[in-house]
Amino acid sequence: MRRETAIVLVLIGIVLVPLWGVAIASGGNSFETIAINTGGNASIAPTGSFVKTPTEVSVYTAGILSWVSLFGLVGFLLVQVRYAQNVGRRTEAIVPDEGEALPNVPPFIQTAHRRIVAYYPADASLRGVWLIGIFAFLSVVFAVLFAGEVLGVARTQYIGLYAALLTFSLSETILVYYTHFMPTIEVAEDRDH
Repeated sequence: MRRETAIVLVLIGIVLVPLWGVAIASGGNSFETIAINTGGNASIAPTGSFVKTPTEVSVYTAGILSWVSLFGLVGFLLVQVRYAQNVGRRTEAIVPDEGEALPNVPPFIQTAHRRIVAYYPADASLRGVWLIGIFAFLSVVFAVLFAGEVLGVARTQYIGLYAALLTFSLSETILVYYTHFMPTIEVAEDRDH
């Protein structure tokens, strides 16, 4: 583990531990409990889920879960960026000489004050094709499931799950395309300061 990662995790712990303590010490909710018909004859179960969840979540616990989710999303984004950088720079870099033109590079990237430092061509591997195919298939599957849930009778069961998985598979398709089929270009610019 890198030092910066350890520092960030310690800071997250410093923020979350007191919040969790307050949530545990605060006790119950300040709102009324609403009765929901969950009997055997109920055909629509809006609280039905595949994971056992608590029936009552305090405001403080919900806040902590929001923070944990936010930090989890930031961590996931960091993993995606690292993947794109590691795989995108896996090929041998082409370091052009001063004024040398590179193939398939638009002319506006190199100007009088900006030059290309390193050019990593896209690898366009079979692995990338397979990953795009898998994530495109998953996007279609989750789009169909989402549409079926929205147009169905019980509109509250898994809409959020299917929407999240659809968004995830679409973003992964874009990430894989960007990483495997587009070149990585590093530029340096002259600044006046």
